[in-house]
Amino acid sequence: MHYNVLHMAQYELNLRDYWQIIRKRQTVIIAVSLATFFSVFFYTAMQVPLYQASSSVEWMERKTLGSMLTELVVASSNDPLLTQARIINSLPILEKVVIELGTVNKDVPESEISAAALGLQAAVTTEVVRDTNIIRIDVALPVAKDTAEVANEIAEVYVRENILDRNKQNRTVREFIERQLAEIKQKLSESEESVARFKETEAPSGIAMPLEGRLADLEKQHSELLQQYTPLYPVVKNAEEQIKQIKEQLKTLPSKELDYVRLTRETEINSKLYRELKDKLEGARIAEAEKIEEASIVDRAIVPTAPVGQNKALNYFLGIAMGLLLGLSSAFIVEQLDTSIGTIEDVEGYLKTPSLGIIPYLRVKGEKNKNLIEKFFPHKVSYEEKYARLRKQLLVYYSASSPIFEAYRILRTNIQREVFKEEIKGKVLLFASSGPEEGKSITVSNLAIAMAQGGLKTVIVDADMRRSTIHKIFGLKNREPGLSDVLSGTVKIEDALRSFTDILMGDLGFDDVLKVAGLDNLSILTSGASLLSPAELLGSHEMDSLLKSLKNKFDLVLVDSPPVLAVADAVILAPRMDGAILVYRVGKSARSVLGRAKTQLTESGAQVKGVVLNNISPEIEMRYSYYYQNKSYGKYYGEKKEEQKERKK
Repeated sequence: MHYNVLHMAQYELNLRDYWQIIRKRQTVIIAVSLATFFSVFFYTAMQVPLYQASSSVEWMERKTLGSMLTELVVASSNDPLLTQARIINSLPILEKVVIELGTVNKDVPESEISAAALGLQAAVTTEVVRDTNIIRIDVALPVAKDTAEVANEIAEVYVRENILDRNKQNRTVREFIERQLAEIKQKLSESEESVARFKETEAPSGIAMPLEGRLADLEKQHSELLQQYTPLYPVVKNAEEQIKQIKEQLKTLPSKELDYVRLTRETEINSKLYRELKDKLEGARIAEAEKIEEASIVDRAIVPTAPVGQNKALNYFLGIAMGLLLGLSSAFIVEQLDTSIGTIEDVEGYLKTPSLGIIPYLRVKGEKNKNLIEKFFPHKVSYEEKYARLRKQLLVYYSASSPIFEAYRILRTNIQREVFKEEIKGKVLLFASSGPEEGKSITVSNLAIAMAQGGLKTVIVDADMRRSTIHKIFGLKNREPGLSDVLSGTVKIEDALRSFTDILMGDLGFDDVLKVAGLDNLSILTSGASLLSPAELLGSHEMDSLLKSLKNKFDLVLVDSPPVLAVADAVILAPRMDGAILVYRVGKSARSVLGRAKTQLTESGAQVKGVVLNNISPEIEMRYSYYYQNKSYGKYYGEKKEEQKERKK
């Protein structure tokens, strides 16, 4: 049973699956792990050592009878100890602390005092000691001496402010009574002076005073009777009659007698209020003198001898562990988000096209594995270096018993049997890819060599007139004359074809070419002169005539076309061929891109015969037995020990 690594939600993974994903995404794991570790390392290295000192205060709530009665009626869910802990670390307390310590001058603007208090607030924490009424004050600062000094000052300021706050109510009451007493005293003096002046000028007899007293008593009695009886009740009516008689008597008295009564009564009221306020003032002064202390200092802070929270070794260990965890998580996330196709079952199932060959990664002779720096900062490769490496990937540089050679023999066999059913004479096969750098040109070149070794007269037609590659792979001196020259009628086909002799005279190396048998069956038609718009030539009748001529001359014609999605050349050529084969570099392109390339070829009338999986490496997970068996081909076919060692490197 085959498993799909990329579609993890559809299949159950085993340990080998996870290991393959780790190998494939090792660059992601290393990058994320190193980034995490160095972040933790620099953070730890840049941390300033902190010293911590602690003081503590006890808070006991003093309740009055009124407050206790209020609590019985209205229940409160607040924890008073937590409230006091928050008050200790509040800005009003810390502003007084920074002034007391001399951190800022009290005469500076209030904004500077608040800024200093905010800076201190970040270094202060308060905590209620469990099952006690004690609040611990912790201060962490870079200087050991400052921590103890600040912790003690905060405790002292809090206790002092608590006392002032608790006695604030008594002070407010005393000040209010004093203000009221001064006002009443002033009114009493004025009323007494008014009475004295009235006596001197008017000489009242005082006859109205008993009547006023009697009237006041009757009005009070009448008010009380109305609470028990109706207005028609005889007792009520009798009281009303007496009130009416007294008021009639008062109307007959001189006005000076009534004025004297009014002034005298006002004096008596002010005198009574004055005496009552005097008594209340004495009580308020006594209450204010009794200082109510709810808070007291329990422990004073001492100067610490060593910093706290500086376990660098633990931080480094956690950085490594966290880096590995994040690296592995990132690797699986990247794997899950990868839209490319990574297994043969994926390719065949998605494209509904058989896989004709699996080409391993072509490691050139002397190539070394990339180190860590080269993986993250790859060397910029010039076009000359790139084509030189492609040239070294030709089969002429590999042993005939190597896994690479065998992979192309399998591809050759599958094309002969599966695609053309052994009727391969005079067939034209187009090789295309969805995008650039899929390995299409080197695949065509090596397949042509394998076909030639199999005794088939083979010709490679480089139909990529925009970015020709075939002539550089085979080390030919130039691309002209070639396909474009033949189609334009300036050169005959016989003069444009390159033979075994031209290859010998090229840059491949005389000895390397001679050691590969069958190359005399291989011919090459290069792209010819570069054209800005070769599509017209590729779709012309001359192209049809050329293909017909090549069919008559050769057993097999392999056409290397530009990428399908880049330009229209491949779509124009494909219907003229006996079949088209897609070359897919595993893990490079998204599945939608590969599917679109096949759709375009099919819609143009082409017959897509299959797909070749290219660039299979140990980092690319492949779920079929061929790849693993491929590792042992060297021993099975008698590969030399030196070649085995070189390949294993």
